[in-house]
Amino acid sequence: MDIWGCQGEPHRCGKMIVGNTIQPRCQVYAKDYKFVIERGTKYLDWWQIITASPVIAATHSPYARPQNCIRAGKLVDSMSTSEPYIAISYVWDTCPSFQDWGDRRVTKQALRIAERLSRYTPYALWIDAICIPQDDEPVKMVEVGKMADIYRSATAVLCLVSETERETCEIVGHAAALMDMDGFRALEEAGDTHGMYMFASQGSNEALRRLFGSRWWTRAWTFQEAVLNKTTFVVGEEMETIPISDILKICRPIGRRAATQRKEVLGQPSAFWDSLDYMKIATNEQMALGTAMSSVWRRQCTVNHDMVYSLLGVCRLEAIQPDYQLPLEEVFTDLVEKASSKGDFSWLRWSHLVDRDGSSQRMSMVPLPATVSATPASAITEWRSIQLSPKPSSPIRGGEFGVCIPHRSTGVVRWQSQPEGIPETINTLQNLSHSPEEIWNSLFGMHVGLASDIDRAAGGLGLAQSLLTLTSGYVDGSFDESSSSHDDMVGDRPYTRGYGFTSYASMATKVWTDTRLVVMQSQGGTTVVRASNGAGQARIHKLPVESRSGICLCLVVHDSTRYRASAVGVMIEKEHAGSGAWQLTRFS
Repeated sequence: MDIWGCQGEPHRCGKMIVGNTIQPRCQVYAKDYKFVIERGTKYLDWWQIITASPVIAATHSPYARPQNCIRAGKLVDSMSTSEPYIAISYVWDTCPSFQDWGDRRVTKQALRIAERLSRYTPYALWIDAICIPQDDEPVKMVEVGKMADIYRSATAVLCLVSETERETCEIVGHAAALMDMDGFRALEEAGDTHGMYMFASQGSNEALRRLFGSRWWTRAWTFQEAVLNKTTFVVGEEMETIPISDILKICRPIGRRAATQRKEVLGQPSAFWDSLDYMKIATNEQMALGTAMSSVWRRQCTVNHDMVYSLLGVCRLEAIQPDYQLPLEEVFTDLVEKASSKGDFSWLRWSHLVDRDGSSQRMSMVPLPATVSATPASAITEWRSIQLSPKPSSPIRGGEFGVCIPHRSTGVVRWQSQPEGIPETINTLQNLSHSPEEIWNSLFGMHVGLASDIDRAAGGLGLAQSLLTLTSGYVDGSFDESSSSHDDMVGDRPYTRGYGFTSYASMATKVWTDTRLVVMQSQGGTTVVRASNGAGQARIHKLPVESRSGICLCLVVHDSTRYRASAVGVMIEKEHAGSGAWQLTRFS
């Protein structure tokens, strides 16, 4: 397959490093693609795989079972048996049509799905619009609360995506196989964002554009439905079948490319690809709340409460019982409180986005879906919770409402700059003798990624100064961001190891748009935060969130709003400065 448009010399595809040689990308691709085609592996249909797999009775399953399933056109009791079933993930019609069916009202769409799938399997099916009584609110809330367990304990999960075609199966199968070959690994090692994208997307193949154009990928509930069960397939109208693991596999290099573009990739913005980015992780482990927010909160739902209830399963926060009568502020506050009570403070990474001058009294630290969704992409840095040892024993300070957060004081703010733009802030930090790495981390560490992580991802070393120079040039207009000379070396030149940092400079230009920044210094260190209305003496507190390299997030609080946060930033700590003991404060 010719995806590069090379008709001979000079090559239009650009070149790549393979071992100790430099080769045209198209030749490396052609060699690996030929091997994949000759191997001739094809996906089996979903019912063939399920029939061939041994069924383990769920007698002692730790998961809750659904109240009902549908088998052979009839509703069956699933609570009192261990009968295996298949769970169905799909998107409701925008204007669903209901009909009476037995003792309940169900959608005509769901009945059509049940009839169609039952032709291929004797297994019972779980379809929400049939198996959950839509007009019995108490029972409905119980079943919604069990939703994650229902998908976990199913024999298999079928994700119905009508845009899946036979061509889609071939393209995804080939792309997933290519990613296991030496050519793709060489691109990965070099941080060649464009090359990885071309291999994974098969040259922006139209079949992938159609696949990812489905509404199914944009809905909040389908996130957990797709990742909680190891045996999950995407299924088309004609029963075309693709293991979702292979689709998620190719999404990451596509998403990394999208994060650097101002235009859509395969018909979707970077926020869409970011919502898919962590789905593969969720199939293997419990997700931190901050990571789940990165994915689910870039999606859509009909009822805003579902932005919380649809991620409880992947975060193992099922202790929260769905209640659509609760005020939204209470639902979001309860979410972060429950996560914090389990030692998960990862959600604080999104607190820097909160509009504290416009938020209500109890919400100065609570991130909301709209703020997460508005960011173009998540940082590549993994922010994780600090295990507090010993746990704070002091009484909880603060007001009656808000969120209880551990923090350690690094002292009062001894000096701060006037509100400035990005170029001026960089100059200020340079005058304070901060290194390029520290400057990059304080400005872009939360939004794009820490300098050390970009070094690793781009295959370079000590790229921080180049990142700052290029970002400043993009911002002040001295560099043309649309020029191919600053875009991953896409063209007829050899790909230079480490040049992939240009992608991250492009991401940085989307950060702090039309925002004034303030540099603050305390006894314990320095941070950069957006200017706020806070007045009086300010203090900087370390938060229980850090990167793998030990860089912490911090909280700024002013005397005028003592128990109301002013800003969240990255902490550049002074060596041997120390900080106070962990305290608990309820920030409103």
